[in-house]
Amino acid sequence: MAAEEDSTSTEGQIMQEALRPSPQESKLCRREFAIMSWTLAVNHATVTTPILYASSVLTNANGQAGNAMLYGATLVCSLFFATLIFGVLGSKQGLSLSMGLYCVYVFLFATAASMCDVKDAKGSCIQGSPYQLLVNLGGAFVGGIGAGVLWTCQGAFFSAICARIAEAEDRETPNVTAELAGTFALIFLAMEAVIRASATLLTKYAHFQYPVVFYIFSGLAIVSTLTFQVLATDMTTAAPRGSLCAKALSAIRLWKDPKTFVLQCTNLTCGFAAAWLGGYIGRFILSKALSSEFIGFAGAMLSALASGLSLALGIVARKIGKGPVVALGSLAFLLLGVLSKFVGHPETWGWGVLVFYVLMGIGRAVYESTNKAIFADFFPGEASAGAFANVFVFGTAASTAAFTLGATSKDMVELQLLMVFAVLTVPGYLLASFIKRCQEASSQSDCADSSSSP
Repeated sequence: MAAEEDSTSTEGQIMQEALRPSPQESKLCRREFAIMSWTLAVNHATVTTPILYASSVLTNANGQAGNAMLYGATLVCSLFFATLIFGVLGSKQGLSLSMGLYCVYVFLFATAASMCDVKDAKGSCIQGSPYQLLVNLGGAFVGGIGAGVLWTCQGAFFSAICARIAEAEDRETPNVTAELAGTFALIFLAMEAVIRASATLLTKYAHFQYPVVFYIFSGLAIVSTLTFQVLATDMTTAAPRGSLCAKALSAIRLWKDPKTFVLQCTNLTCGFAAAWLGGYIGRFILSKALSSEFIGFAGAMLSALASGLSLALGIVARKIGKGPVVALGSLAFLLLGVLSKFVGHPETWGWGVLVFYVLMGIGRAVYESTNKAIFADFFPGEASAGAFANVFVFGTAASTAAFTLGATSKDMVELQLLMVFAVLTVPGYLLASFIKRCQEASSQSDCADSSSSP
C-alpha cells in the first residue's frame, strides 16, 4: 500500500515538473523562431522581388509567362506533393530544400535578365535572346516547387514552436500563436521592403546592371539557406499522416459549403491585382512615368505600408467590425484597376503613379489581416486547415490565370476579372454571413428537435 502511495506521489511530482514553466526551453524555442523568421524572410524577399521586375527586365511576354509558370507550379505542388515531401523530410529539411530551390530560381532569373538584347530608353527589355524564355521558365518551375513545399513546412515548424513555447511559459497556445504570428509578419514584410528598396538603390544610384543585382540576391538566398541549415533544429516530432492528396482533399471537402466560394472574392481579387501590378502597371505605367529602376522602391513602399496597416486594421476590425474593412480593401483593389486604364494617361503622372502601390498596400493589408481572420471565424476548428488551403489555392490560381492572360496580350480580360471580383467582394461577405446565420439557426433547430424527442 505504501509502495503504491509512493508511486502515485512520484508520478504526481513528475507531472508537476513537466507542467512547470521552463525558461531554458522557452529561450531555445524563441531562438529557433528567430532563426527561422530572419533566414526565411531574407530568402523569400529575394524571390518576390524578381516577380515585380519580371515583365520589365525581361520582355513582357517572357516575364509574364515565367510568373505564370511560377504560380502554376506552386499551386500544383502545394495541392499534391507538399504533404508527401514534408512527411519524408520533416520541417527543417523541407524548409532547407525549398529555400535551396528558391536560390536556383533567383540565379536563373538573373541569367535570363542577362539575355536582354535590346532595351528602351527607360530600361525595359523589348527584345531578348531566343533562350531567355526557356531559362526563365525553368527557373520559375523550380521556384514554384520550392514555394509549394515552403509554406507547408513553415506552418508545421511554426506550430511546433508555438506549442512548445506555450508549454514552457505556461501560456495559452492561441496567445502565443497570435504573438509570434505578428512578429513573423513584421520581420517578413520589413525584410521584403529592405530587399526591394535595395534593388532600386543598386540600379539607380550604384549603377549596377539588373543581372548583377539579381546575382547578388541569389547569393543572399544561398547564405540564408546555409545559415538556416546549420543553426536551426527540426522542431516537429512527427510527420503528418494521410495520403498523397490529403491536403487537396481537406480543401476540396469544403467546396460543398457555399460559404467557401462566396468568401473567395478577396482572395481572387488580390491574386489578379498582384499580377496586374507586377505585369501591367510595373511595365507600362511606372517604368514609363519614372523608370524600371524605381520598381524596387515602389514595391518596398507597398510592403512597408501593408505591414503597418495590417496591425491598424486589426484594431479597426475589432472596434467597428470586419465588414467596413473588407469594403475598404475591395475599394482599393477596384481603384487600382479603374485608375490604371480609365482615368487619363497614368504614364504621364510622374511620382503620382505611386498611388497604385499605395492602393495595393491597402488591399494586401486587408488580405493578410482581416480576410484571414474572417476565414478563421467562418471555418473554426478542424475546418480551418482546409479553409486556409483554399485561401492559398484560389489566390494562386487567380495569379496564374492573370499572368497567363498578360503573357498572351489579353490585358483587358485580366483587368475586367480584377474589377468584377472587387465589386463582388462585399456582397459575397454579406451573403456568407447570411448563410452562416441560416446554418447556425438550422443547427439549433435540429438540436432542439433532437432534445424534445422521446
